[in-house]
Amino acid sequence: MAVLLSLLNFKDAEAQKKEKPNVIIIYTDDQGTLDLGCYGAKDLATPNIDRIARDGIRFTQGYVAASLCAPSRASLLTGKTPLDAGVDGNVSSMEGHAGMPASEYTMAEMMRDVGYATGHVGKWHLGYTKETMPNGQGFDYSFGHMGGCIDNYSHFFYWSGPNRHDLWRNGKEVFYDGQFFGDLMVDEVNNFVKQNRKKPFFMYWAINMPHYPYQPTEKWRKHYKDMPMPRRDYAAFVSTLDERIGKVLDYLEKAGLRENTIVIFQSDHGHSAEVRAFNGGGWSGPYRGAKTSLFEGGIRVPTIISWPAKLAKGETRDQMTVNTDWMPTLASLCDIDLPEAGRVGKDISPVLFDKTAQSPHDRFHWELGAQWAVREGDWKLVGNPKDPTAPESLDEEKDRLFLVNLADDISEKKNLASARPDIVGRLKKVHLELGVAKDMPDAKVREPKKHLAYSVPVESATPPSRKYAGMSGKWTLTDGILAFPNTGDKAWQGYEASDLEATFDLGEIKKVDEMRIGFLADYEQWVFPPKSVQVEISEDGKSYKTFGKTLKTDTEAPRSIKRVNIPLKGKARYMRIRIESQKLCPKWHKGSGNPAWMFVDEIELE
Repeated sequence: MAVLLSLLNFKDAEAQKKEKPNVIIIYTDDQGTLDLGCYGAKDLATPNIDRIARDGIRFTQGYVAASLCAPSRASLLTGKTPLDAGVDGNVSSMEGHAGMPASEYTMAEMMRDVGYATGHVGKWHLGYTKETMPNGQGFDYSFGHMGGCIDNYSHFFYWSGPNRHDLWRNGKEVFYDGQFFGDLMVDEVNNFVKQNRKKPFFMYWAINMPHYPYQPTEKWRKHYKDMPMPRRDYAAFVSTLDERIGKVLDYLEKAGLRENTIVIFQSDHGHSAEVRAFNGGGWSGPYRGAKTSLFEGGIRVPTIISWPAKLAKGETRDQMTVNTDWMPTLASLCDIDLPEAGRVGKDISPVLFDKTAQSPHDRFHWELGAQWAVREGDWKLVGNPKDPTAPESLDEEKDRLFLVNLADDISEKKNLASARPDIVGRLKKVHLELGVAKDMPDAKVREPKKHLAYSVPVESATPPSRKYAGMSGKWTLTDGILAFPNTGDKAWQGYEASDLEATFDLGEIKKVDEMRIGFLADYEQWVFPPKSVQVEISEDGKSYKTFGKTLKTDTEAPRSIKRVNIPLKGKARYMRIRIESQKLCPKWHKGSGNPAWMFVDEIELE
């Protein structure tokens, strides 16, 4: 009897294991917010992705946590904000560079821990070391490119630096010269499914299309031959990827696996308006912005889930969801225990099973470079906004805080910041609570410190690094926000191997006694205080008095902020500042001879 019970229990366990759904996440690259037939596009053919929507649920308010490739992927795979996942910007596409820390617990590890076979096919862009490539992040199997993009026939990376081959299987370089990468991906996905069909499988299919270079197949080039550029090649590439998705869906159906396979479709962010993408081609409909922007066209993306065995078919959901939600949601759907562990992602399974359920998000926070955004209900505040589709449409001074009510202005055209300072103040406080400084002392009460140069625009002849441009543009150094000793704090401006030369106008002659400027010392991050600081003051903009100070760099110092005081004692309206950086790491430093960083904080004038 005991043996019989043991056998029955074993069979029950095996049955439960087989009942777990398979999961395929299809993550496209640089696909426009509405570039699918099921989202209203009339000029391109996407019958296979439309099939996923017809067999499942389509979201009208699907978001990603970043409008840039690597941070978006880090958020998807960890359920965390890009910053908390250790990927606040794009990861290097050069071999030997780490990306997302191997210590992060990924979706693949979650699935593997409960018996799933885990596979990655396509783009990675989250690290190029053994520990940070897919096999080091929870994937049993991996085939694809590690960098941001490749030529689809030679599989070479051409974006920057030396041209180099980038195609790997399980950490070993492989060569398929002349074979279309889209077809290689289909074969890899289908082979993975075939080999693992007797156990639950998880496939992360990160399709590198329609990211440039636009290389559609000849069939689709001919189909769109009468369409004007750049829409023509973009549309042909979207239909090319759609056709490949169809081949995988067909295989699942023929294998009898489609019914119990969860298929999630999403784009990593909005379409690209870069020169390499012919300045556009994608379509965001009424939504402003594109890739790299925190306007809706950059972060609102097509989002679909289908599970024929359990979920409704042909329905839509208007509730807000974010790509960070997929990890906890899959944990729920696949009956997996998932500790919280600092994730911002929410389980949206109640919304999937009940279209009247509330979104679990009452607000969300984005941060990308100098840009940041907070959405709370229909109110949305964007700090230092960018619109790559129409950069001239933003006034750098008037629009550095851009407030809209999405219920009234889905196109984010009218800035209500000056009319609703109460809402601005409330959402700005949320940014301070949830942004880069959230874990630092007194971050929640970091109020602007007023001084004589407060909120005066600083005109710099030497712009900061794009990655460390500061949270307030040309006002970063005079916005009254004192930085914390952390390179991730957007109150800093960072300069790589360059000096800072800047001017500003106080608007009227004022008595000035002293200038204080803060600098970060963080030798582990190759950040050093400057060699010297020179300040010139003038009443008329013609005759200047010069003040200055030469600094000494200590060979050993804890991470700290060094504030330099420059006595002035005079009257001034116009001011010129020249800060000489170290440029190269000192001889005694481990990075000797390599470019050094200088991080500059508030310029306080008393």
